[in-house]
Amino acid sequence: MKRGTLIAVLTAVMIMACSVFSFADDGLKLMSSYPEDGQTNTSMENLGVKLTFNNPINSAEAKKVDASKFSIIDEDGKKVPVQVLFSDKNDGLVLVVADIDQGFVAKNNAEYTLKIEEGLVDNDGNELAQAQTITFRTYNQRVNNMVNMGMMFVMFGGIMVLTLRQNNKKEEEQVKEEPKEAFNPYREAKRTGKSVEEVMAEQAKKEEKLAKKKARKNKNKDSAPQEGKIENCAELLNNVYHVHAPAPISKEDRSVNALISMRKEAARTEKAEKAAQAAARAKKKRR
Repeated sequence: MKRGTLIAVLTAVMIMACSVFSFADDGLKLMSSYPEDGQTNTSMENLGVKLTFNNPINSAEAKKVDASKFSIIDEDGKKVPVQVLFSDKNDGLVLVVADIDQGFVAKNNAEYTLKIEEGLVDNDGNELAQAQTITFRTYNQRVNNMVNMGMMFVMFGGIMVLTLRQNNKKEEEQVKEEPKEAFNPYREAKRTGKSVEEVMAEQAKKEEKLAKKKARKNKNKDSAPQEGKIENCAELLNNVYHVHAPAPISKEDRSVNALISMRKEAARTEKAEKAAQAAARAKKKRR
């Protein structure tokens, strides 16, 4: 065989082989689907599958042949009424959706299978090489409802806790802001029927307890140094006068002698209070 004839034969064989491969590549293939095969927790609303093919599949002739090639089967083996929708804008896109107009209702946590039969063709008449099946499962609505309810309870519980904390904080601030009425030993003596000395002694004990409680509360807190207590406001402020003794309760006690004795008693009490405060400060310094 001549060399030229051999080259021509080899060239023809190569061209035929390339033609076979090119025709094989042009065959109809399923490129992707949503949901994918084996996917779970798919939506129960608008149950269906989105299919994408490599070749256009929307000509009038192809639609006539392909409309009957798609079906959806439920887990009991029954066919679901479907609509097959071909896209005119995206040539390779096909939607196979359940027909809710015929009374179809998707089941909770149920398995469905999309079947594509042999004989499916594209616009050029190329057929699908083999039948395809895509199985998917709808989501479990009961579990989702339980999760949502749990999240709602947690959210409402957190809101309630925050609300209670804010209310408690506001109440504490209001209590701090409310001015405390000055203690009047004579009014308290009149109310309880006790003597002024007994009432003042009880009040001194109460104040001492409150001071100890406050000291324990602020023991572990770093507080800024506080200014010394002002003993006599009249020395620093204008138009403020120091009252040496409270007014008597009854008219009988408003005599000069009674007033002198009451002032002396008040002076002794004030002196005793100052001595007690000085002792408390000295004790605190020793600690």
